Formats: sequence, structure tokens, C-alpha cells
Amino acid sequence: MKILVTGGTGRIGSNLTKKLLEKGHEIRCFTYPGDVNRVDRWKGNDRVETVLGDLREYEDVKKAVEGVDAIYHIAAAFGGPFNNREYLAINGMGTLNILECVREFNKDIHRFVYASTEAIYWQLTEKGRLFNELITEDMVAKYHHMPYFLTKWIGEELCMTYHHQYNVPSTVFRFATVVEPSEFLNDDGLPKLFVFSTIYNRYKNYKGDDPAELETAKAVMKAWNGEEKFILKRNPDGRPYKEHFTDIRDIVQGLVLGIEKDAAVGQEFTLGGNGVFDFEEVIPYLCERYKMDYADIKLTNPNYFEFDLTKIKTLLDFEPQHDIASILDAAEAMKRGEDVGIIPTGVRWGKG
Repeated sequence: MKILVTGGTGRIGSNLTKKLLEKGHEIRCFTYPGDVNRVDRWKGNDRVETVLGDLREYEDVKKAVEGVDAIYHIAAAFGGPFNNREYLAINGMGTLNILECVREFNKDIHRFVYASTEAIYWQLTEKGRLFNELITEDMVAKYHHMPYFLTKWIGEELCMTYHHQYNVPSTVFRFATVVEPSEFLNDDGLPKLFVFSTIYNRYKNYKGDDPAELETAKAVMKAWNGEEKFILKRNPDGRPYKEHFTDIRDIVQGLVLGIEKDAAVGQEFTLGGNGVFDFEEVIPYLCERYKMDYADIKLTNPNYFEFDLTKIKTLLDFEPQHDIASILDAAEAMKRGEDVGIIPTGVRWGKG
């Protein structure tokens, strides 16, 4: 198939494009011209056509959509120099532009796959992420944070509306937090998510007057002896942190199934992997692996959640492969300069 990948030079889009090429597809990569560091990612590959354009410009989108068999809409405003209006224009109107072009110029498209986010489950009106049951696809929050969470949810709603109203064969994947292994370790070769110094640096100059934060700051200062260690983070109620992450290789696997499985049409899926990090289990493992100690600290911001992957496993035969050990193995190999089949995020391909 000829497949359009918006954001095909980015963190996820590059690795998706690589996998699609391995499967024999031809790719049209829609890239924002302002991303000068990555515009030449696929230069010289005769099976990848790179099209520069802006999702906000209908004519740019039209040129990208015409003549393709399937679309992965991965590109989005995320963390960049955008205000709220620009977020909505890119993530909302940009998605609408693609859908309108499909409706007008590519009515027989095989599949439209939209990259959404786990964030649509997070409650705007509640602090932290505390779920006492597995998160299923029907547990979408009533309100969403601006700018990224809300505007991605708007894009998702557009995709499913165009499926039901205009018969666009849409599929939505809500990504759990994505781990790209080359980003997982700090300069000392330790998994940055679990090191104590990050929390220490957050609290060492705390000047607020919140009683709970002051208590946490006191505990952090007492536990710090100047040597790096891991941290077993606990929720305010004493339970260990539990967070659900997904290796980028599992993200790519799920995305590919989105065009290969007919059961994907008209469905929203949480796309998560085997990276369920229960700190009471992960920290002892890390201490053994790296021969280090840990500190046990209760934090004020709750984090306790895991996604129910029954739907994606049942309908799409999704089988995630990568747990904490696999992620660390890949991260350490990449740090040594070895090729593990992942395109690292930090590589620059343009002239910037």
C-alpha cells in the first residue's frame, strides 16, 4: 500500500515508517517545514516521498492525502512553541482538514489511524492519577486539560464522528506514555525515572508552605546523603506508585495491526505494553541489577494506574513484548552504540 504518515520523521513516526517499509509498503511522509532538524530523515530512500506542509493549510493536506491507500495521523502540536489557539488549530483543525480531504478526494481509503493519548482518561478536576481499578476504554474523563490533552481528544472525536457519519474507516489508538529506550537512561547510565536525585533536586530549595509538601521535603532531605540511589515512590495513602508505560516497539506493533486487522475499524483502543511499573516490584529489581540502594519516600501527588488491554489483545491479537528488563537491555545497548532496530529520538537529519 501507499501509506501517508503525518509526522513520519518524528519520534514515533520514524519508527513506524521503518516498520512499514520492512513490510513492503511505500510511504508518503508529511513533515512540518519548521522541523529543520528532521526534514531530511528519509532523503535518498526511493520508497519514501517526503512532502513538506502545514496541517493548518488545507491545500497542503490535500496534496498529502490524494492517492494514498491508508493514513496514520501521528503529527501533533506537543510541547513546542505553540499557544492554546495554535494547539487547537493544529490538533483540531489539522485533523479536520485531513478528514475532509479524505471525504472529498479519497473516499475509498482503506484505513485512517489516529494517534490519541492516555491523557483523555485523566480527570481535570482531580490531582494526580489515582485509579483503583483497571482503566478501560469507556472511562474517558468529562473534562480535559488544555492545551494538548483537550485538543487531542477533539481530534479523536472528529475521527469517530467521521466514521459513523461519513463512513471513514477510522481507528483510534490512545497511547500509554511511550518509552523510547535511548531516552530512558541518564548521563550516568541509570533509568532516570527511578533515580532519587530527581526528587532531591525538586525539593532541595522548596520555599512553599504546604504542610504535606514540607513533610515530603523534610523526608527527602533526610534521606539524601550525596550519593545516587533509587527511590521507591509512594502515594499519599502509602501504596507504591504504579504507572503504565509502553516501549516504542510495542506502539509500532499496535499501529501496524490497525491497518492489518478489519476488526480495528470504528474502534478506540488503549495501546499499552508490558511496562507496568509497580515501584514495590521494580525498585528491588533495579537495586539488584545496578547494585545500588534505595530510599522509600511518600510523595504528595498520587500515581496509581494500569490500563486494561483486553480489548486490543482480543480484537487485534496484540501481544506486547517489552517489559522493564527488555527496555533496559535496549537502552544500554543503544548507549553503547549498538543497533537494536530502533531509530533514536536525538538524531538530527536536517540542516538545523
